[in-house]
Amino acid sequence: MTTDREAVVWTRCGNAPLKMGRFTVTTTECRFSYESAYIDSGLPGLGVLYKPDFVGTTTIAWKRSPYFDLLPQLQTLIPPASEDNFQRQLILSYLAQQNQTPEPGFDSDWAILMVSGHGGIGHLDVFRDDEQAREWYADSRPPELFPIKNEFGFSLKEFLIWLDDSAGTLIETLGPTPSVGGAIPKLLLSIPRNGWDGRIGLPTHGAVDGLTDIVLKFEKNTYPGIVELEALALELHRQAGFDVPRHWTTEINGMPAIAIERYDRNNNGKPLFTETLYSVLATGDSRITHHYSSSYDAIGRAIDRSPIAIVSDPMQAKLHLLKRLLMSFATGNGDLHLENLSLLQCGEQLCFSPVYDPTPMRAYSRHDMLSVMSFGNYGELDASDKPIDFSTAVLRLSRNLGINRNALKDMLEEVLYVTRNYIQQLQSLSTLPENNKAHLSAIILDMRTKLTTLASVQIHASEKHE
Repeated sequence: MTTDREAVVWTRCGNAPLKMGRFTVTTTECRFSYESAYIDSGLPGLGVLYKPDFVGTTTIAWKRSPYFDLLPQLQTLIPPASEDNFQRQLILSYLAQQNQTPEPGFDSDWAILMVSGHGGIGHLDVFRDDEQAREWYADSRPPELFPIKNEFGFSLKEFLIWLDDSAGTLIETLGPTPSVGGAIPKLLLSIPRNGWDGRIGLPTHGAVDGLTDIVLKFEKNTYPGIVELEALALELHRQAGFDVPRHWTTEINGMPAIAIERYDRNNNGKPLFTETLYSVLATGDSRITHHYSSSYDAIGRAIDRSPIAIVSDPMQAKLHLLKRLLMSFATGNGDLHLENLSLLQCGEQLCFSPVYDPTPMRAYSRHDMLSVMSFGNYGELDASDKPIDFSTAVLRLSRNLGINRNALKDMLEEVLYVTRNYIQQLQSLSTLPENNKAHLSAIILDMRTKLTTLASVQIHASEKHE
């Protein structure tokens, strides 16, 4: 890149669309400045650590790195550069139809951001310039809902295996849809507010009577049964007391899919401030280079020590974090990384968002790991040169989070109770292959033994303490 690039950030999290600021990308930096009017608005800023009233008119300067060309809050709007990323391929196909073939790397990232950087998850909308922003917001027509049928005019099944001839038809029908990250095929769409009925439309640009925005996720051949697994995991988390979005499983042209209501919109379709922990931690710590390059202990320290509060109720946030991790152990989800944990603004409170992506990925051998991030120094050598075992690591994490043993015991008992029939529920899934059922069931049986042992240790420890 030899010339500077400029773009603008707007948001509609207030009463009307408002320009937040402008950013410039040079060969070495990404620089962002708030608009004076936006600072006075009292609305949320780029991220938790970039509050407008704290930053003021000072330009934020971010040194570009191999991991972040842009400020983390902006970088996360771009689907990662991998061949199997559905969203990225969709947008690049659209650009090709517009006779745009940007070079791989930052040129492609920038072109994708200009197309899909608005209307996505969260409250930030990136545009090429103010004119594009005003035109986009002015399009207040209610999205037309199309019934999905075999004769709909395109084959989603064909598109999902990367056949270019069907890609063009999909884009012609749906337009360039904003993206969300991840390798599982997803589209941001709208459906009737009452729930899934087989009709879809483009995402809304504002409050639309009778519609709600969703993420529609399709099942890839490499992950058979994943839709049923995610739906089951969401239901178990709901039973465990977590906020969980409404969701509907369906089949589209023979392909299993799940429609999940977006948690980042209120009932009037207004965006809510949301930011992943990946973005938050990367802003304050240059050692964060990937969505798994941290630990749950480090998240707790950030909650306690950040000079700018990243949550409204630190203890509630740490209890949420520990319970999410225990549920991931009990359900076989080793993929609870920084991008699967987000903060959300609800009224005056900033707290963890509803649960999303709790899928038990350990059902698939390529993702069979206890935890993608470390906890309580698990597996590391202690003072006696012995590896720290599971129970010791969970106890350490709980202590590091400031959570007492009785609270941990109660949490363990609740998690074990909610998942008491989990293995039987897995067996009843119709699309999960038998070998995956057997593999995950064996993992769950082992984890239940570990968690039950840990809960009993807590009982004895509590009795001794008393």
